[in-house]
Formats: sequence, C-alpha cells, structure tokens
Amino acid sequence: MMMNWALHALPGPFGLCSSPSTLHSRPQSLYNNGMNEQTTALPPARLGRALAKGFRAAYDSLGYVVGASFATFVACALLLSLASLAVRHSKSPVALLLILPTLLVAWLAGIGMAYFARKMIYEGHATISDTWEGIGRLIGPALAVFAADLIITAVLLGDAAFFLIAFRARGGAVLSGLGILFSYLSLMWLMMVMYHAPLLVAQLEMESGPGVKVVLRKSLLLAMGNPGFTLGFFVVIIAFAAICALPAMLGIAILFPGAAAFLLTSALRELFIKYGVVEEEPEVVEDQPWRLDAD
Repeated sequence: MMMNWALHALPGPFGLCSSPSTLHSRPQSLYNNGMNEQTTALPPARLGRALAKGFRAAYDSLGYVVGASFATFVACALLLSLASLAVRHSKSPVALLLILPTLLVAWLAGIGMAYFARKMIYEGHATISDTWEGIGRLIGPALAVFAADLIITAVLLGDAAFFLIAFRARGGAVLSGLGILFSYLSLMWLMMVMYHAPLLVAQLEMESGPGVKVVLRKSLLLAMGNPGFTLGFFVVIIAFAAICALPAMLGIAILFPGAAAFLLTSALRELFIKYGVVEEEPEVVEDQPWRLDAD
C-alpha cells in the first residue's frame, strides 16, 4: 500500500505522474500542468552532457549551420547598413528604431533554426525547408514574444542604467540598491530569454500551445528551478559568442547563430529529460566478440 502511494506521489516540475510506467507516456500533460515545488528528489540536469550533445548535433549538421548562419548574417548586415545610413542622414534619435527590422530578422531566423535543430535532435532528420516551415508555423507567437522580449529588456536595462548612473552622480544607498536590483533582474531576464526560442518550438507539440504567457512562465520556472545549469549555459553561450567574434566576426557570420540553435535546443532537452517530459536515450554499447588470446 505504501509502495503504491509512493508511486502516485512521484514529483515532477511539470506535474505528477501516476506510475513509473506512465512517466513518458503522457509528456504533454506533464509539461502543461505546470511546475510544482516537490523537485528535491529529481536528479540535476547535466551541463556537460547537454553541451556535448549540442555541439555534436551542430557538427553533424555543419553544412546547414554554416549556410543558415551566413544567410542570417548577410540579411542582418544589409538591414543594419540601411539603418545606419538612415540615421546619418536624418540625424534624429527616432531613426534608431530602424534597427528593429534587423533584430526581428535575426529573431525569426533563430526560430527557424531552432525548429530545424529540434527535428534533427529529436527525429534525426530535417531539411532546409523545415526552417521556413518553422517560421511559418510560429510567425504569430514569435512576433508576440519578440515584442514582449524587446519591451521588457528595454525597461529592465534602462532602469538598471538609470539608477546606476544616478548613483554614480549623486550617491546614496537607495540608488545603489535599486541599481543592483535592476541589474540582477536584467541578468535573470536575459537568462530566461535564452530558453524562449526552443520553448516556442517545443510548445507546438503541447496542449497549452506556443503562447506568450506560457513561454514566459515556463522559461521563468526552468531558470528558477535550475539556476546553476542556466547560469552555466548562459556563460558558455556568451563565451562562445565572444570566441566567434574574435577573428573579424568570421565565427559570427558562419557558425554562431546555427550552432547556438542546436546548443539551446539540447539544453532544453536536457531539462525535459530531468523532468520526465522526454525519455533519455540509452547508451549504445557495441557487443565485442569473445576472443581467447594465447600468451
């Protein structure tokens, strides 16, 4: 009787499952029920494994990574050049808003690459057309999340900069505390944003769908439930971007966008494995024939 009760009370951040046999049979319901607080018995997500699988998947699709990254870089560079020319001619701060199309193109390209990466990692096969399919299926939610990300990021970073500059000019414990608070909130928010693209793609298969509120809530819960994993992955992404930018932005042009899509998709999959949303792939061990060696 106690054993049956224990099986029904298995914890999971996306809901409770009735028995071990149903742990992976209802991933959508587990994921959509929301995270609960009984997560102490869950094994931690493994950062090293997520990075290894992400880099390996990106290497296996290196041709796509290079092509998609370069196409994204060229499109963004052209739009950024046009925006720069417009700013020089108009000499108005409002002209800086022309940078928004560049950010939007980069975001939509990231959504398409995340869709491709998910199909490769989960299904083992994808085509270039899947990139456009992902953008087409997610265009509405992606635009909504883009707007939310843009507004919240601008508010948080703007407040952090305002209070830190005010503290430097005037001093005072209140301004210092507010500056530190908004800087911390900005960092937390940026780590949440890291999950938004792969979460949008993953939500296509979930009952709750790829809505803005769902993505924001689940990214917050994932970041808060896995602070070490999230911070570690965030540092790796920043370091990877810096390394790619060193040789005259060459790595940014041909590697970073596509590889980042695979890394972030792998990171989200690692968290899904932790919470029982998807099954962990068994390690394949090759059978070695018995051999008698004579000395």
